[in-house]
Order: sequence, then C-alpha cells, then structure tokens
Amino acid sequence: MVFVLGLGVPVAMTIIALWQWQRVGALPTVPVTSLRYYGQRSPWVHDALALLAPLTLLLGVLATASFCAALVAIRRATARAMQSRDALMQAFENGRRWLPKFMLSQTVLVFGGLITLLSFEAIIILSRPGVADGGVKLGVFLAMVALALAWYGFKMLYGALRRSGRQGAPEPILLMGQSLAPHQAPRLWEFVREIAKRTDARAPDAVVVGLNEGFFVTEHPVALVSGQPVPEGRVLYLPLPYMAFLDRAQVSAVIAHELGHFTGEDTGYSLRFAPIYRSFLDSIFAIANEHDEKDDGSRAWVAAPITLYGKWFLASFEEAMHHWSRERELAADAFGSRIAGTESSALALLRISGLHRIVDAALAHNQQAPAEERGGVLKMVRRLVAEHGLDDPQERLQDQQAHPLDSHPSLKQRLDALGVAITPELLARARDPRDAALLVELGLESAVSA
Repeated sequence: MVFVLGLGVPVAMTIIALWQWQRVGALPTVPVTSLRYYGQRSPWVHDALALLAPLTLLLGVLATASFCAALVAIRRATARAMQSRDALMQAFENGRRWLPKFMLSQTVLVFGGLITLLSFEAIIILSRPGVADGGVKLGVFLAMVALALAWYGFKMLYGALRRSGRQGAPEPILLMGQSLAPHQAPRLWEFVREIAKRTDARAPDAVVVGLNEGFFVTEHPVALVSGQPVPEGRVLYLPLPYMAFLDRAQVSAVIAHELGHFTGEDTGYSLRFAPIYRSFLDSIFAIANEHDEKDDGSRAWVAAPITLYGKWFLASFEEAMHHWSRERELAADAFGSRIAGTESSALALLRISGLHRIVDAALAHNQQAPAEERGGVLKMVRRLVAEHGLDDPQERLQDQQAHPLDSHPSLKQRLDALGVAITPELLARARDPRDAALLVELGLESAVSA
C-alpha cells in the first residue's frame, strides 16, 4: 500500500506533466494581449502553460525521487535495527531529526505539483476559443480546487511547523492505586528489597499497589487517580487482584522478572522511546490533521502519500521494537526463574493468564455499576473466582500480558522459552481457586480501598 499510494500521486503528476508539456507545443499563438482574440490564445497564456508544465514535471520527479530514497533508507535502517537495540535507538534518534523535514518537503512538492497541474488545466480550458458555459464552469472549478489546495497546504505546513517545536514532558501513566512508602508497608518493602538483593538489582524508588494493569516496572512518570504524588525514579507496580491468588514464590518470580528489567537498563530504554513516538505522531497528525472532526476525509486522501510514509516508518520500527521487547521479556523470565524456580515462574504466568478476564470483568463492574452495588474490585474478583474458578490457561496461550508502555511475547512463547510442558498436573495447580493469603502476609489487605 505504501508503494501504491505513496508513489502513486507523484508518479501520476510526472506522467500528466509530460502529457501537458507535449500539449503546450501544439498550441498556436498570435501577438495580441487579450485572453481570447479571434479564436486564438494570447502569448501570455502560452508562456504560462509553458512554465507550469515543466514545473509540475520537476516537482513530480523530485517528490518521486525523494520518496524512493527515503524508502531505501528506512529499509536499511530497519534491517540494522533488527541486529541490535543500540541500532534501533540510533535509527529513531536520526529519524526524529529528519522525518519532520522530509514530510514538510514532501508536502511542498506534492501540493505544489497538484496546484500547478490543476492551474494548467484551468488556464487551458478557460482560454479555449469558443468555450461553452460547461467548459467555463469546469475551468473555474479546477481553479477553485487549486486555490483550496494552496490554502490547505499552507495550513498544514503552518500547523506542522508549530507542532514540531512542541516537546513537552511525557504524559504520565494514570493508575488506580496507592504509593506505599517503606514506613507504610515495611513487610512489603522488606520482601521487595530481599528480591532485589538476591537478583543483584537496585531496589525501586517507589512501590505502587493498585487495581488495574499487570505487574510492571517503569521510569516513566506515574500519576494516581487519587492525586497522591508518586516519588520520581524507578516505580514498581503491583496489582492486588493478581497478587491475591499468587503465592510468595510466584510473586517473587514476577518481581525478579521486573527487577531484571532494571538491571538490563530496559526501563530507561523504554522511557527514551516515549518522547520519540510522541514527536513522530505529532508530525504525522500535524500534516494529516487527523484530529479535525470536521474533515470529511478529503484532506487525509490528499495527504495520503505523506502521512502513509510516516505511519509506515513507525510500523517498520515497531516490528523491531517488538522484536527486542520479546527478547527482553524472555531474558527477564529466565532471570526470574533463576531466583524462584522454573515451576514458580510458569505457574505465575499461567495463573495471571487465568485471572486476566476475571480482573477485567471486576474492573468493568466497578466502573459501571451503581455505587451501592460495587463492593470493591478485589472483593468482586474473589467472588467470581469462588463461583467460576480461574479460566483455562490453554485457551489463552496466544494472549500477551498487559503493560501500559510495552509489548510482551505470548504465553506459549514464554512457557516454551522456560522449557515448561503444560501437563494436567500443572494445569490443575494453575487453576486452583484458593486465595494465596499473600496480601495478609505482606500487610496489603487494606492497603487500598479495593
């Protein structure tokens, strides 16, 4: 699609410009100054057409050539990005600098070519001897379209230039939960610090316990729905609805997995991607004006060769990002299994998968039900598990663990990498509906209003 639409418009401009240039040579002229005189076109009309045709051709060729060069560059960059994470980051750093300039130049070339192309046709129709009313209307229509393109192209460029300079602070991750200081949850912090010591990783700067999302670590800014401030730095997030059904060894495996990301500089790496992604998206939206609710779709069609390239750029590097994300997750799984054992790591993954739909249902009920019927997310999860048990993990082998900023391998990929076979005995343990009582052990049962 990127080759069809991305190259289609400039190539079509080039072909039509060649046709227009050929037509210019067949136009007769006489030395008069009026627009039409005794059935002949005036010299200035011929001169204008002789200028517009090669100008359209030049703009079309430049747009085509620059687009092809950019596609080759992106193909080479993505190939290098699949070889190393450093190459991926370098490609993004380079792309962040030149992509907006390229998109703006493509806007000028494509819109300029369309304007000169339409202007040529409008002039040749309006200057035709004995032109009928229908021809006049068509010529005026083409002229109006050319003016509209000029106006909208100017607005796009102006908007892109304005937005390209905005590099605000990253939007925080919004979570339902509570940040617990060491004096508020000493047993929890002792537990986390013990795992950090065993993994030879630095302990997090903040621990947030909450209700939504899965287990994760991040250095991205975090904001809580309650408005409670969260200390800056490395944040470990622990979801109570999942922890309620995982034992100490299983949670140790999960936390060791997450702290393994700290050890591998993964959180800082992910944090650097956030402003890059935002910068790319801002550039694309500025040109396509995709957030304009009044747009009937015509603007996006006209800007398709430009916006499609930007989206293809993101999609190309997204594949590399997902590749390295999978590699990091599998490495972190192996890291966690060394601390808590392969079986505990596998059971943690299976039980989290079996709880995913139930936790989502409890969160949805808590948001939609009347206040008197809610009763808390954690209580709802416990009730649903008591009534229906955990879901069969075999039905969710292709699922990916939830994470607000990153992607994960599927459950099957992670179990395969751990070398764990899904046996009936393992499934029976994974679907055990009993509460693990870990929240009481760590003093978290009433940590938040759950």
